[in-house]
Amino acid sequence: MEPRLTPTLPGGDRAPGDASPPSPPGPAPYWDIDIGPRLADEVRMSGFKHLMVGCLAAACLSEEPWEVRNAPDLTDRQALAGMARALGARVDIDAAAERVRIDAAPLTGHRVPADWSARVHGGAYLLPVLLARHGRVESGAHGGCRIGGGHRGGRPVEHIAGVLERFGATCATDGGGLTATAPRGLRGAVIDLADFSTPDPCDGLPTGPHYSGATKTALLAAAAARGTTVLRHPYPKPDARELARVLALAGVAVDVTPDVIEVQGADGPIGGASLTLPSDLLEVITFITASVLLDQELTLRLTHAEVVRDGLAPELRHLARIGVPLRWDGDLLRIRPAVGPLAPDRVVAASHLVYSDAQPLFALLLLAASAPSTLVETVWSGRFGYVDGLRSMGALLAVHGQELRIRPGALRPASGPLRGNDLRAAAALLLAALAVGTPHRLYGVEHLARGYARLPAKLRALGARITPGGTADPAHSADPARATDADVPADPQDKEAFHDV
Repeated sequence: MEPRLTPTLPGGDRAPGDASPPSPPGPAPYWDIDIGPRLADEVRMSGFKHLMVGCLAAACLSEEPWEVRNAPDLTDRQALAGMARALGARVDIDAAAERVRIDAAPLTGHRVPADWSARVHGGAYLLPVLLARHGRVESGAHGGCRIGGGHRGGRPVEHIAGVLERFGATCATDGGGLTATAPRGLRGAVIDLADFSTPDPCDGLPTGPHYSGATKTALLAAAAARGTTVLRHPYPKPDARELARVLALAGVAVDVTPDVIEVQGADGPIGGASLTLPSDLLEVITFITASVLLDQELTLRLTHAEVVRDGLAPELRHLARIGVPLRWDGDLLRIRPAVGPLAPDRVVAASHLVYSDAQPLFALLLLAASAPSTLVETVWSGRFGYVDGLRSMGALLAVHGQELRIRPGALRPASGPLRGNDLRAAAALLLAALAVGTPHRLYGVEHLARGYARLPAKLRALGARITPGGTADPAHSADPARATDADVPADPQDKEAFHDV
């Protein structure tokens, strides 16, 4: 039976109507990883997680139903569903179709359930929503990967408080949580989102760990505020810009230009919406990396390929530069084995350049280059958590502040278990183990459940054999029929424009 990425979370997808928090974690789970013969030539990519969490939060600004299709089965989906139910909303999830329906008309709560929010970062986007609906909001700490310097490893919320104060709220933060009030409602504002960023040391453009979250918080608050909001220098990637277009689908007057987003607030609930998420940009980069490392041709089936291609423009430029052969064919992306060694490169992860989430995957690719390369991380601190694991496999890597210097060379089997301390570190070590081609044990696989849906089934196309251990429970393993759903091509008739208004 195919292993599931994560156990069922009570109150999540598996038990509609149950809003109880997740159970305490048990012993550390792990995967035993090996490689065998490949089973398929094509894999369908799941929906875009970074956009999904914003859309599920936005649905709670409405008193009309929302439907979000291509919504992947991730911890964030389970947690946001559980939080919305605990707050009074009706949430229905069709797991097989990856469709979420939310009716937030009966939503009355203003406290974000702490046991849920501590598990994921996505619950932070309920903060502007509940404040807009009820004039007050309270939350405890918000979880996710331990990056960014939040309280006791949690994710920071001070930038969210700073944005909400621009809309007239009174905010206080304590121990990773936030309390905010706006008894007279939110009012439109002019906000330069560069104020919530740091200058990229390479070119001075806005970047940093708070930039994306500040932009999405501002968009959600502006949608329900009274009056006009002008957002200058918004975060430029699709998870924010497509969220603006989703709000337009719900009837909010939104004008998006490269340097400014202008929002005419609804001064109350927004309308309903029905949408299909584009494919997950970081899952696409993950499977490109897997295909190259394993020297196998692979076809990725995408949803709204134009959004993926535009959103990954910086990554695609680097992939072309280092010599990864890609061919776009409508909704298909075909990856072919590289001809000869890859070329060295200097890759900068910044809010306007390569995704920070893609940086560990480029490190893997550049180990196969013909000469030394460099990675520069300008978004998150603590984003080199995969380095020790790769060093245990023979990688020659040197960290100098926010710069990683890579000397190319073949990986060898690790002498002991690998440990991924965050989502993308675990993904990088998983692919490294597959590339070496010998059995490995990987701890930290629980992080993968926040970013990849049905990952074992999809990697099986490339020959991966993954056996769960630790907290594995047969009741939580996917049945073979469900596991292979991820490999079924999308319906060619499903061609609705993602951001038609």
